[in-house]
Amino acid sequence: MKLILRPIILLVFALGLAGSGCIRREPVPEKLPVNGDPAPIEKLVERINSYKDLTTLAAQVEIYVRDTSDNTTAKVFPGANGAIRVRRPQNILVHVTAPILNSNIADLTSDGEQFRLAIYYPKDSRMFIHGSNLKELHKMTAEKIKVTKDPRLRDAGTLANIRPQHITDAFIIKPISEDPNAVYFREEVMQTEDDVRPGKKGRQVERTYYVLYVLERGEGGRLYLRRKFWFDRTQEGTPLVRQQTFENGDGKIGSDVTYSGVFHVRNSNLQMAKSVRVKRPNDGYEIWMVLDPDTVEVNLELPSTVFVLENKENLKDLDLDRPRADSINSDNRPQARTSTR
Repeated sequence: MKLILRPIILLVFALGLAGSGCIRREPVPEKLPVNGDPAPIEKLVERINSYKDLTTLAAQVEIYVRDTSDNTTAKVFPGANGAIRVRRPQNILVHVTAPILNSNIADLTSDGEQFRLAIYYPKDSRMFIHGSNLKELHKMTAEKIKVTKDPRLRDAGTLANIRPQHITDAFIIKPISEDPNAVYFREEVMQTEDDVRPGKKGRQVERTYYVLYVLERGEGGRLYLRRKFWFDRTQEGTPLVRQQTFENGDGKIGSDVTYSGVFHVRNSNLQMAKSVRVKRPNDGYEIWMVLDPDTVEVNLELPSTVFVLENKENLKDLDLDRPRADSINSDNRPQARTSTR
């Protein structure tokens, strides 16, 4: 026993001789305190299921779009004003106008089966993009944009990857109770992040979250990760601050949605986030919408005609459901079908 203790005593003695001059201090992330009592998992699930009471949403918004298909730089489009109309489960209308000129920039609609995107400005990008919501359509990447022989796809870029349901699912979250095969569990996560508080630039904090995992039980009892909900325990009320969705059953990220600025909707018991940022890393784009709380209205009657968009301005047509050899060219005339034999 003495032989074991002797080296330890010598080590402590040597450290003492080194003195305090050899000891240095390093900054560590500030651990933010947890705000409020622990929330049981049933309470978190109930928060997600409460979206079943939200049938429609209408609001004025500020819209920002980024093309992130390039791994080194992002193409940032100018911010614009807009209006959004959403109806469960898959209907959406987004109308975008220039903030100063008050001219139309774009319209985006979905009737639940078909989506349509009309780009009016800038003039060299005027185009009418449409296709099926239900198909796994050909996605555009930076590499494919460079080599494509279709000038319309080059002009559209990763905007051809935009699907209205990506936005709908961010605003009107699908309740867990609507999926009979759902399995869920919760864990507590501590994450080191940049400190965004005023005067704290360059510092980091450690923030505590509840993360609610939602899985789907498939054939043979196999479980697939579908969604993750992040609740911030350091904020009052433990608000939902992030939703991640996963596709194809292989754990591949679909949407990464962040929420901030919780407010109470007028004439209702609902709470919503003022800022909703939808990132689609594998589709190469981001959409950030900031709601005007004074214009938010929920559960209005919205007829189906609201979600139908026609190419009334005879824009260049890009039908993503058609094979490339049988697509519509820039002057809207069908191209001749070419044989591959």
